Amino acid sequence: MMERLALSKTELRSYISKVYISDYEEILKYTREFISPLLLERELKRKNDYVNLFATLFADTTFLDNFLSKLYTNKASQQIYNTLVWEKKVEDVKVLNARYRLHLSTDIPPYNEHRNAQLKNELALVQQITSYSFKGASNNVMIKENIRELLQIVLPLPKDYYIVATAEIEETEFAYNNEAGVLNFIGIMEEMMQNSLVEFGKTNEKPLAKSLNILKSSSTSKEFYTEKKLDSFATDMLTRSFYYYYLAHKKFKAEKPESLKEFVLNQLEDNYYFFISRIFLSYLKKVRYDSYYSSERTLLHVLKYILKSLPQDAFVSMKNIIHYCQYRDIKLDIESSYKTDDYNMECDFEAERGVMTDTMYVGSNYDVLFLEPLLKASMFYFGALGILELRYDEPVSPYIITAKGKPYLTPWDSLKYVKLTKLGEFVFGLRKSYEYKEVAPKKKGLKFDEFKPIITVAKEDTIMRTKLEAYGDKYDADRYILSYAKIFKDCRNKKALDLKIDGFYKQIEANPPKVFKEYFDAILKNANLLKRDLKQVVIELKNNPKLLQLFMKNKKLHDLVIKAEGYRVIVLKDNIPKLTKIVKENGFFVEF
Repeated sequence: MMERLALSKTELRSYISKVYISDYEEILKYTREFISPLLLERELKRKNDYVNLFATLFADTTFLDNFLSKLYTNKASQQIYNTLVWEKKVEDVKVLNARYRLHLSTDIPPYNEHRNAQLKNELALVQQITSYSFKGASNNVMIKENIRELLQIVLPLPKDYYIVATAEIEETEFAYNNEAGVLNFIGIMEEMMQNSLVEFGKTNEKPLAKSLNILKSSSTSKEFYTEKKLDSFATDMLTRSFYYYYLAHKKFKAEKPESLKEFVLNQLEDNYYFFISRIFLSYLKKVRYDSYYSSERTLLHVLKYILKSLPQDAFVSMKNIIHYCQYRDIKLDIESSYKTDDYNMECDFEAERGVMTDTMYVGSNYDVLFLEPLLKASMFYFGALGILELRYDEPVSPYIITAKGKPYLTPWDSLKYVKLTKLGEFVFGLRKSYEYKEVAPKKKGLKFDEFKPIITVAKEDTIMRTKLEAYGDKYDADRYILSYAKIFKDCRNKKALDLKIDGFYKQIEANPPKVFKEYFDAILKNANLLKRDLKQVVIELKNNPKLLQLFMKNKKLHDLVIKAEGYRVIVLKDNIPKLTKIVKENGFFVEF
């Protein structure tokens, strides 16, 4: 059964009142044969007259059916209207001619004679236009935007207008489920945060490779790909996300699923910064992320609606999710649309002299370069968070675009299906509880030498090895020896030193062998044996006979000098004014 947009009277009037009088006239001309003469006799002078008429017409199912029958006169016109109204706003003339055996002109008029011609008969609501760019000219067909929106009321809704379960899914190269992995990651992240082992770069946006490597090797969280340069996306996104969550709370909840639930729901409400957009769009240039820009909230709002609309225990195709946004003309800018249009990437294209590199801007390529990759990347992100199960292939672009010789634009290109995990159902309130058995990381334990401050640690225990690096130097492949330089590093006062040594007992071993305790006790006992006396000043004298004679014979200077050796004398800081006065009185100018 055919389904159209369901609009109330108020919504219908609001919908049709957005167009111009010229648009109403164009529709009247196309549908005059279906309109009652009584309605056509109405006086149409003001826009409100047209709104009243069209509110009556578009509420009439018979009129809409007759209108549709003309649009759908044949298979070609049906496909063309469906494509231009719902899928693509612009289509190439050559493609239409080849696909539907049409005979639209492909001639390119002179630059100053732009073609903007209306097609005929059932395609009379379609325009043919010629576009010019530095690459050349192209012939396209389109429907004026206002008329296109009116036709969305007339045409039946596409089958995937709403988010629906996919009956059958095709086999894919990869299946990804990170439910257990993300909860384990939260536990590892907490331990690392407690020990200040997660470090970010100067901009405080990107985690250092060292921190990512520790997290990758210590947690059971899964990566999307194993190929180098693509093997850290999940860890990177999770690190950025939970780092700021932990800073805000200083801890995670005792139950890891509850922590995840709070984090996801608050992030979708824009209560936490969404610091991962650069990863989503890493293939583009000129992405100027601004965490305070309100446009990103649109992305969060749409993602929240999509995720909450997913059916239980069923996959949804990524095409369905993309179409859901396209049909509604949803814009997902993370900055202003003006800036989004300016994002670009370098791609390959064929020229007369071979393959060349050119800049491709988001602008007229919004769906290909921005909307689709951003939606797919977001789904990968929620896959890393364990709330979506993913099905995808190796990243190959569905479009004939290559960048630097590679046949794909982004790592997200080949995502095919998504499905709520049991953890995802718990997060969105579709199940009351989530059973999770926390698995403590396997640690082989440390071995402490009884005679030297040497510690042996297993190669797999990456976090412990990182902790030990703050206290000792590598003795050999598996052993560390305590080091004064490492222990004193970053300790600017005795309090910091006390905390550093206390950290060893809390984070590494509460009761190490006697040699370790003696080592730390000796450090604390010998702390601050050197003291600076800031009340005394050393003055160096130039090798001048008269000046030296003055300091040797003047009794007043003798009383001020605490100690003299060679050409240096030590004087109390408070006595400097007296000393300079005596020296100046004897003909020696000084600046201090």
